[in-house]
Amino acid sequence: MKKIKKINYTLLKDRIDTLEEDKKTICLGLLKELMFMEKTLEQLKEDIETKGTIVVMCQGKYDIERTNPSLQSYNSLIKNYTSTSKQLFDMLPKDDLSDDDFDNDDLL
Repeated sequence: MKKIKKINYTLLKDRIDTLEEDKKTICLGLLKELMFMEKTLEQLKEDIETKGTIVVMCQGKYDIERTNPSLQSYNSLIKNYTSTSKQLFDMLPKDDLSDDDFDNDDLL
């Protein structure tokens, strides 16, 4: 299975540097959050792949199965990641996005 192509943060930073100061400040904050969320998503994904989607939790004399807490966190965070990335890309000038080569991304 091929990995999904990651966001090129250096290229995004270069694009953000061309913006007016208030937009630049907001976009840099969004970029910083995206970088953190991507790192956290990778950690959560590793935990889910290692432990599975259902984990066993000890309850005194017996064990119960429950949804892996990492899966719940991952599902919430991926929504925020998607929303934040859309917000950031919407703030960038449209002509800057025309040569981003996203159409040629190998997502599978």
